[in-house]
Amino acid sequence: MHYLPILLQLAIVYLVAAATPGPNFFMVTQLSLAGRRGLGAASALGVSTASMMWATLAMAGVSALLQRVEWLYAGIRIGGAIYIVYFGIKLLRASTRPDAANSQVRAPETVPHDAAAYLRAYRTGLLTCVTNPKSCAFWTSVFAAMFPTHPPLWFYGAVLALIGLLAAGWYVGVALMFATERTQRGYRRLRRPIDALCGAALVGFGAKLFAER
Repeated sequence: MHYLPILLQLAIVYLVAAATPGPNFFMVTQLSLAGRRGLGAASALGVSTASMMWATLAMAGVSALLQRVEWLYAGIRIGGAIYIVYFGIKLLRASTRPDAANSQVRAPETVPHDAAAYLRAYRTGLLTCVTNPKSCAFWTSVFAAMFPTHPPLWFYGAVLALIGLLAAGWYVGVALMFATERTQRGYRRLRRPIDALCGAALVGFGAKLFAER
């Protein structure tokens, strides 16, 4: 039973990290604010999948190896920075368009989506998280400090299930919160500055990631 407190500690640490605004947060909230509740939720599931992937790599010791292989870690860092900056620039460009020309301003229930749109949103969430080497560093350090030595097999599955549920629950909750009608009305009034703020934040995250050594 001494494994249960460890699971609780992992849950608390992850939720604190997830609640800290970063690329995942800004990406999910922008999709939801733009009248895309379903797409925001789909991107949240992509983030959840990527979080489970990083946790799996950390448990297998691969993420620690990635940090030691400088050229590979640098490649992930630069690729992630480019992707985040690209997404931010798209938002900055959207912020310059007049509201009447932006179909994303429509209410969530009136925005049609097909399977390809949901798949793209899922892929956006997945790539945003999986190309962020901060996730690699986070899980490596957390597991190095908190993961027990030679745990039973069920514990590995419990950790993955916990991370997947927490990531999906948090980010889907964020997507639904920012897709409420009241929030939408405020967004429709302030779409351009909000898009500019989110875009600038993502470009800043990407530039900071690119400049790090």
